[in-house]
Amino acid sequence: MKILPLLVCILVAATALRAVPDTCSNAIVPLNVDITRNLTKTLFESNAVPFIQPMVVSINATSNSRFFDGARIPKKVDKPYFRVSVNTMVGFIQDNMKWYTPTLDLGPRINVGDQLAKYGTLTIVDGKPVYTINPTYSDTLGLATSLMNEIFRDALDSNMLVLPEKAPTLFGYQPDTRVLLPTTDNLLTLLHARPEYKVLLASSPSTAAQLDTLVSRLKLNSYLTLPPGANMNVLVAAVPQLEVGSIFGTELMVRFIPPVEFDKNVGKFAFWGGAIRHSLSQYFPEEWFDMAAQFGYQGTNLKNTVGYTNATLDATATIFNFNLHASKRFWETLDLYSGISYETISVNSIYTYPLPQEIQLQLGLLPPPPSPGAPSYPDPPCYPGDTQPQSSTIHNTAQNFKWTIGATAIVDAFRFSVDYSISQFNVFTAGIKYTL
Repeated sequence: MKILPLLVCILVAATALRAVPDTCSNAIVPLNVDITRNLTKTLFESNAVPFIQPMVVSINATSNSRFFDGARIPKKVDKPYFRVSVNTMVGFIQDNMKWYTPTLDLGPRINVGDQLAKYGTLTIVDGKPVYTINPTYSDTLGLATSLMNEIFRDALDSNMLVLPEKAPTLFGYQPDTRVLLPTTDNLLTLLHARPEYKVLLASSPSTAAQLDTLVSRLKLNSYLTLPPGANMNVLVAAVPQLEVGSIFGTELMVRFIPPVEFDKNVGKFAFWGGAIRHSLSQYFPEEWFDMAAQFGYQGTNLKNTVGYTNATLDATATIFNFNLHASKRFWETLDLYSGISYETISVNSIYTYPLPQEIQLQLGLLPPPPSPGAPSYPDPPCYPGDTQPQSSTIHNTAQNFKWTIGATAIVDAFRFSVDYSISQFNVFTAGIKYTL
């Protein structure tokens, strides 16, 4: 327990640091900013998967659309044919994809003694143990963060750190969704309940009083906020594609779009893919209907910027599709078709996020906005803003089974198709195809 008085002095000194020139009227406390930044990152990464997962599911279902508009593939042709098409996909975002239940994973309890050894050294001076923290600010921050995380765990267990009942996903929208942090009185109550404090109070009341002063001066925000979402109801995409056939009843399909912004809420979406399709009905003794199997492999990239603080999302996905589909032709002018698909997607998302504007305002990083609710912009040197945006990498996977039904009208060399796919994410598509 001899180390605690020195720890108090170190933390009190750190909270007195000023990050702006003396001519500025505001005082930015680096330790407050960095502890808030650490908690914000923990909060985001605890909820990153449910926040982004609806996007993963929707991209999977949407990107795997328009693979077929009928199952007839000629076994033999006099010369290769080329089909050029333009396809549009519209996915409908359901209400249950707009919300999730937030959590906060602070990890397992830590041994404070181990952290003290990590960030400082213990020596014997005049027969008494003296703890000295390592000289860099990062050591002070590491030790302070570890101690505060322990108190936050106590607060979570005691319901003094309150999570909202629901929060918006990337598709939902609810600004100012707050996670309420413990008040100073709460922190003091939790501090007084810790075993270390009780021992300290019995052995050195004056040092316990210093620790009370530290917690009182460590001015954290009253709340943190979760990402507000992009407020989306539909997901729209369009893709050109080329089909080449047929060799032994087999077609090759390729599709590609460069980075393009279909919707400002979605951001820039790039897409490439290919598939191979083979006729199964050519092996049937009688051709009552057409049937084919198809394998597809695709890749996508999505880049988006959200909110006043320009949080960015950069998501790259690889997608696999296998489907069986069948069709029946009527009067040589109409194909009715249906198919069942199995789809998988693997997404790596990099989310880079400064502290939310309201948090930066509380910390003194931004000047007051010109009017309530308006954006506030950095004004160096007194209001530098958040100059150290954080970044989290999230890996998501999803599987999907999809049933598609549709119809194609055949007019000379043109095919006009519409279909609807039912799965975790329902998609309506339309396409126009021309055969060369």
